[in-house]
Amino acid sequence: MSGAVGTPGPVAEPSAARAVRALRRHAPELADLPLRELGHGLDNTAFVVGELVLRVAEGPDVQREAGLLAFLAPRLPLAVPVPVFADGDAGVLGHRLLPGRPLLARTPAPGTAAVLGRFLRDLHAVDPGAVRAFVDEEDADPAEWLGGLDGPAELLRVVRSSVPRSSPRRVVAHADLGAEHLLAEGTRVTGVIDWSDCAVTDPALDFARLHRDFGPAFLAEALQAYGGLPDAGPRIQFFARCAALEDLEYGLRTGRAEYAEAARRSIAWLFST
Repeated sequence: MSGAVGTPGPVAEPSAARAVRALRRHAPELADLPLRELGHGLDNTAFVVGELVLRVAEGPDVQREAGLLAFLAPRLPLAVPVPVFADGDAGVLGHRLLPGRPLLARTPAPGTAAVLGRFLRDLHAVDPGAVRAFVDEEDADPAEWLGGLDGPAELLRVVRSSVPRSSPRRVVAHADLGAEHLLAEGTRVTGVIDWSDCAVTDPALDFARLHRDFGPAFLAEALQAYGGLPDAGPRIQFFARCAALEDLEYGLRTGRAEYAEAARRSIAWLFST
């Protein structure tokens, strides 16, 4: 029997080190300023230095995302991050800091739902063929969302017993339009961030997280401003339930109380019927 049970792999470069490496390469005039973490999620960690945001990706191709954002920015009614640079080697996207704070754990101002409904109407009207170089098509088969889903047994039973049929409709979707990616300042929505999950997929995905985070009345107002999405109700409800359970698990596993608390609030309306 060998005494060696395995050879340690290379240590991954910390996100902050990758951010600094990209900063020295693309904006050296800012390299000596303090780097402050803005936040982090499953796939990204964001830092700010001066007025520049450095989003360090764990997987997505930041150069493709930069091309997508440059294409979408002039076509949408809300601000999106406009790239200053995309460093594929370090996996860092640099863009100017947008005003506002995420709506996570905050109450949106009256009218926010209608603003987002109109935003999604314009986003979903983008020709999918025009962004094929930047995003992939995703199946959005509800049955596949059950794989790896965790949570309280009674809630899992509800989800597993209410799997809707998939939809053939495909649009350019943000696909992760949760409160943490919506910026607001006062009564104004100031931007939509983190487009790393953007895909050509089921439009119901973009309404699901709005339903999860802000409730059924907010969803109804957004859909009215959008112009309606016939037959999407069961899919929106299903994707919202899955997303709430994912956030609950993420919040409990990482100690991010704001995610766990938001998920518990949304479970009250998502699983009441």
